[in-house]
Amino acid sequence: MPADLRKLPRAFGQTVRQLRLQAGLSQIELAEKSDLNFNYVGSVERGEKLASIDTVVRLARGLGVSGSELLRQAGY
Repeated sequence: MPADLRKLPRAFGQTVRQLRLQAGLSQIELAEKSDLNFNYVGSVERGEKLASIDTVVRLARGLGVSGSELLRQAGY
């Protein structure tokens, strides 16, 4: 995997966390809004999991942004 792609999970997770905090949401609240398990949301935020397209869209919806905007803010 190219070096830039190895940075994707961490950059994406940091962006999700930043947007979640700006929205005043806990991980549990974001998980509920995104129809995801809160442990999984935590793993994504820590960069331990690479989010699928479906997960990107779900998280974006829960954060009140588009999937493309979420990826753009993460640098992709």
